[in-house]
Amino acid sequence: MQTFLNLNTDDKNILISNENSLAIKLLENKYKYSIIIGPKKSGKTFLANKFSNINEANIINNIPSNLKFKNNTFLDLNKLPFNEESFFHFLQYFISNDIGLTIFTISDPLQVDNSSLAIPDTLSRLRSFNIASIENPKDDLLFKLIEKFLKFRSISVSSDIIKGVMAYIGRTYIEAYDASETINYLLYQNNHNINLSLIRQHYEQLQR
Repeated sequence: MQTFLNLNTDDKNILISNENSLAIKLLENKYKYSIIIGPKKSGKTFLANKFSNINEANIINNIPSNLKFKNNTFLDLNKLPFNEESFFHFLQYFISNDIGLTIFTISDPLQVDNSSLAIPDTLSRLRSFNIASIENPKDDLLFKLIEKFLKFRSISVSSDIIKGVMAYIGRTYIEAYDASETINYLLYQNNHNINLSLIRQHYEQLQR
């Protein structure tokens, strides 16, 4: 299970930050129709699983052809199929039957051109949903993520090492995980010793 904190373990803790606090508040308030938008590996699946249990909702990972839902439902689907008729009927089913629906996705309906869609009414349905985004991590969260990923490997390094790696990476969840992989690799290759010079040399070689 992929989580907000960890791409490979079953950690059950949510690291609440400015980047995801609006999404969590939206889920806690149990709005009937909601969309949680977040970049890849930002923990949408973890939030979907956790809050589907809390809110006693079904959780699905595809759009079924047979719509027989009676309870609140969470759809965890990375990219929304805006142009598909089945998706329009899926949305309409929940709205017409007054059944709660929460969607977890990287797709932002506010950024889609209505005129390009085969079924433009799809966007009008989605734009009536409450929307919250999980933002890419800023420095403070990025540091905590790398530290957490290292902890899962039982690795402890100084804050200077983590900050040293941060100087060479982007501010995404995937790169936070990759940074922990890099630190682990450098420790393995250098007899469990690591310093800022090794980090600089490693990233300079990657850039060549």
